Amino acid sequence: MLRTHTCGELRRKDVRRKVVLAGWVHGLRVLGKKAFIDLRDRYGITQLVLDEKFRELYEGLTRESVIVVSGRVVKRKEPNPKLDTGDIEVVVENLAIVSKAEPLPFELFNPDVESTEETRLKYRYLDLRRPEMHRMLEFRFRASMVLRNYLSMLGFVEVETPYLSKPTPEGARDFLVPSRTFRGRFWALPQSPQQYKQLLMVSGLDRYFQLARCFRDEDLRKDRQYEFTQLDIEMSFAGEEDVMKVAEGAVAVLYAQLLGIKLKRPFPRLSWRDAMDRYGSDKPDLRFGLELEDMDAAGDIRIFREIVKGGGVVKGIRAPLLEKPLVKRLEELARSEGFPGLAWASFGEATKGPIASALPDELRLKEGTLLLLGGEWQKVVETLGKIRLEMARALGLQKGLSITWITDFPLFEVTEEGSFQPAHHPFTAPKKGFEGQLFEELSREELLNIPARAYDLVINGVEIGGGSVRITDPALQERMFELLGISREEAREKFGMLLEAFRYGVPPHGGIAFGFDRLLQVMLGKQSLRDVIAFPKSKSGRALMEDAPSGADPEQLKELGLKA
Repeated sequence: MLRTHTCGELRRKDVRRKVVLAGWVHGLRVLGKKAFIDLRDRYGITQLVLDEKFRELYEGLTRESVIVVSGRVVKRKEPNPKLDTGDIEVVVENLAIVSKAEPLPFELFNPDVESTEETRLKYRYLDLRRPEMHRMLEFRFRASMVLRNYLSMLGFVEVETPYLSKPTPEGARDFLVPSRTFRGRFWALPQSPQQYKQLLMVSGLDRYFQLARCFRDEDLRKDRQYEFTQLDIEMSFAGEEDVMKVAEGAVAVLYAQLLGIKLKRPFPRLSWRDAMDRYGSDKPDLRFGLELEDMDAAGDIRIFREIVKGGGVVKGIRAPLLEKPLVKRLEELARSEGFPGLAWASFGEATKGPIASALPDELRLKEGTLLLLGGEWQKVVETLGKIRLEMARALGLQKGLSITWITDFPLFEVTEEGSFQPAHHPFTAPKKGFEGQLFEELSREELLNIPARAYDLVINGVEIGGGSVRITDPALQERMFELLGISREEAREKFGMLLEAFRYGVPPHGGIAFGFDRLLQVMLGKQSLRDVIAFPKSKSGRALMEDAPSGADPEQLKELGLKA
């Protein structure tokens, strides 16, 4: 047996026990004729005491070397309250150096010595030695077990769906895999199991879930990776309320069992229109106020008068009194979004700002800063939403926990080129009562006002999950494709297996998908998705540890019918 106990296990009750411990040398101190080693493993640290007979071994010992020791547990004369094992120490009788470590490429445990993220990702196996990273991996594992137990108790069955599939348009680029057997043809790694989970509903498996791996070739951000894990849920004979109830329970049980936080249910709800109008975002952070307000009275100010006459809006935020450098930063933010500037006025000991003298009495503040923008509604609210978040970050207002559903999304949105695209995906059903409108001759504006049976869950301003009730009427689905500019031939090519399956009896169904990594990121208060994934890609999209992507063997490329 290489060890009888872990390094975090021994207590005062174990005094006089003979033990075998194994782990990494966390620290080494030589005091006179004795040496003290802090031995570390995943479970904790135990202090070892070595007498002079081990001098030849410990003098050449380096930090992070792996050793195995046997000895006897004794009571420490001066307990260390910082360690769970601080009441005891082990007097070493035998020591074996299993693996001697070379000098480390970066400092692992000293918070005062910073290292770059690139270095930590290159040596990720070392970075993962830190207790904080162990806690993250354990938290992730426990979260997956909690979800599996919860959903299995509700009668859901976990089903694995294929990694090699057909390229389909789902909003991001596919990762393509060339086929050696069928030269010139390609598999795609799944962006999500969307069609497969709907096919499972056709198969009669009415409650499916999966912790699914998903792959999207898109630009990386703090909350995006090429590959990620998704909690995928689909239910037959279910509407929005059924899916949302199951989803709320999943989130509530995670917070209760892993963080000891009891969430009040049902979760609050906001329509998409209200969220945009009041917070400037379809994933609003509700932990603070600073709501967007209609500033109709500002229409009397010359710079806004023409905007209102042209059908635009004037909206603003009543903020605390802001320092001039922050106001300048917010002005630059407004300019970066295409506005000529930001109209503002500050009221305190003195009145300042370019519109201060022109403001009507009803818009003046006793103390604070008023920020105004005018223009087309969506552009105004989205820009003020970004300004709102920048202010909150600067003022330290993003504290606590807020959770809400966003509902009644528009069925369609418009691309930069002016064409329609689905706000969620092309299988999302319109709200009940609006189905027939898709077959009528409607203006673009009217089509954009059709609500979808879609819903997103937002925690602390982060979209955690999104789902919808699906279209199951073939005629309605065909019309949806038509409005999205997808021909019948293209629809059959890209979605043929699903459309064919719907001909043989399909139940009403809906579902939701949670970004599992993103949910853990929010729960743990991490700044980046990379902090909750064992082996993530870097900001630039490289796997620095493996030095990938890399070139391929010419013979292998030849087999695949490819040239570099």
